[in-house]
Amino acid sequence: MPLRGSSKAPEFNGDAIDLVQFLKDIEMLCKDVEIDIPANKIKWACCYTSCDEAELWATLPTQQGNDWDAFIKEVKAFYLGAEDDNHKYTCTHLDGLVTAQVAVPMASCGMLSEYIQNFTCIAPFLEKRRKISQ
Repeated sequence: MPLRGSSKAPEFNGDAIDLVQFLKDIEMLCKDVEIDIPANKIKWACCYTSCDEAELWATLPTQQGNDWDAFIKEVKAFYLGAEDDNHKYTCTHLDGLVTAQVAVPMASCGMLSEYIQNFTCIAPFLEKRRKISQ
């Protein structure tokens, strides 16, 4: 398994939007290195989180156990919206993106690209759910 903080290591910083993908990454990584003992998957999941998340996850009864699925269920309970795809983005996300960008001049093509990428994720999501219109 890659060392925590290395470029090949998965990481989770506490954002609910990223939790499901992080857990899938842990499962794939463990499978690639033939770790199939649930307790070891739990250990590595905790290893790759931020210190704050690791401290929280250490309080969970399943963290000391051998049931990966129960651990995932317990972890997800702390991250509202982690699996609820209907609430992945809100109008507040879009407003925050636009407001932040207005405050900072786009000084490079990279900044413009980043804005377009973020906007392209958020706006169609909200439009599809009829939270905004064209």
